[in-house]
Amino acid sequence: MAGGRKAWNLEDLVDFEVLVQQSPTVEAEVGRRIREELPGADQSELGQRRWGFKEWLRSKNRGSGAKVVSVTRLGGLALLIGTFLLGVGVIRGLVTMIDGQSALNIWVLLAGTIGVQWVILVVGLVTFLLARYWIGGLGWLKEMVSSVVRRLAGKVSPEAWRSLIQGKGKQPSALAWRLTRMLQLGGVGFNVGLIAGLFGVLWFTNVNFYWESSLSQFGGDSLGKVTRFLAAAWGGGGLTDSQIAGLKDISGETGDGNWKAFFNFIFAALFVWGLLPRVLLWVLAVLKERKTLGALEFQDLEHRKLWREISRVEHAVTMEGMKDGVVLLDVGGLGLDTTEIRPFLLQNLRVNPEKSYAVGILDASEEREAWEAIRSAPCGVVMLVEGWSLSPKQMSALVDRIRREAGEETVLRVLVMGDGVEAPDDEDFRTWQEFVDGLRDPRLECVAFEG
Repeated sequence: MAGGRKAWNLEDLVDFEVLVQQSPTVEAEVGRRIREELPGADQSELGQRRWGFKEWLRSKNRGSGAKVVSVTRLGGLALLIGTFLLGVGVIRGLVTMIDGQSALNIWVLLAGTIGVQWVILVVGLVTFLLARYWIGGLGWLKEMVSSVVRRLAGKVSPEAWRSLIQGKGKQPSALAWRLTRMLQLGGVGFNVGLIAGLFGVLWFTNVNFYWESSLSQFGGDSLGKVTRFLAAAWGGGGLTDSQIAGLKDISGETGDGNWKAFFNFIFAALFVWGLLPRVLLWVLAVLKERKTLGALEFQDLEHRKLWREISRVEHAVTMEGMKDGVVLLDVGGLGLDTTEIRPFLLQNLRVNPEKSYAVGILDASEEREAWEAIRSAPCGVVMLVEGWSLSPKQMSALVDRIRREAGEETVLRVLVMGDGVEAPDDEDFRTWQEFVDGLRDPRLECVAFEG
């Protein structure tokens, strides 16, 4: 059981999703071992499922996950090195020759270092939000990186990749957060390159700063406001009017005090407004990836089918405490005698139908009593339905109402009946099973009555 306590990582998730898309099978010996070693009843069903899937994964031939992770790591390193060199090149490209002297225009320096990347950052954030919540994609930049990673990793089907990159239900994608880490690592490299490039230029070259411009809106007053705004982020006061006046043009005498003030300001600005946000976003992406991997639900249709094959039981949801005192809901008013199905409930589900109510009928008073009973149901709710009578819209609304009344932790079961007190047809039960799986409720399970 030591392997069960090990958290899922991105390599595991990629391999798992790739294998799930390939109509996986469960070898008899593997399934038997997993069932024998499943944790006791004190562990949640979700914990058992995570452990069971991890053990099943160990029995398979893997490789896709390792390739994807390796490509993202090498890609992140390549971005880090490439953007570092780009940052150095940007600084070198901003240096101009005026009257035989190397010079840096302060306005151009601020715009080409801090201004441009904040425009890119804001535009990227907006496009990500639009793509995520309106279109359902990743944004153009992350889509491009995603395509490159997939081509280099190879042997990942479009269906598996789409599943990995878009996440599951309301759960975000761990792979998408890994791509975010890569992009932010590129931002880190770029800003380190800017700082290193500027330091190198100032160390090896005699560079003068100036801000003189033929455009009135880029005058000394505007520069003072910009520097004071940027410096407020670290509690500084920016450049004073006299310091700005001393840096007005390349031919003027700046004085050591003016030069030192701007030197301190520009390096602090590049660190706080350039490097620090990228480092924080990288750390956020790392934490989000780990959180996503630690909260995997495995409630998709293919996941639930695989788990049923592994566990060999159809009522996988487990309940804490005493297995007794369940509320039975007769959906649509089937009118079945509770005593006829009590043996099945006691022997197979280990619950006792203490209270039975008809819902989905015209008797509002009985439904009100049912809602009140559900709120205090000690061992959950069993919904009694006919196999042939599935109405997805009405049933979804009923399950939502029951979940609101019962709470998130209450166990809900859908007990599918056949004609009278008989087992349902296989096709009818599969239809109900797929419907219940599609609701993605970890505490809801579909059970077939056994006559």
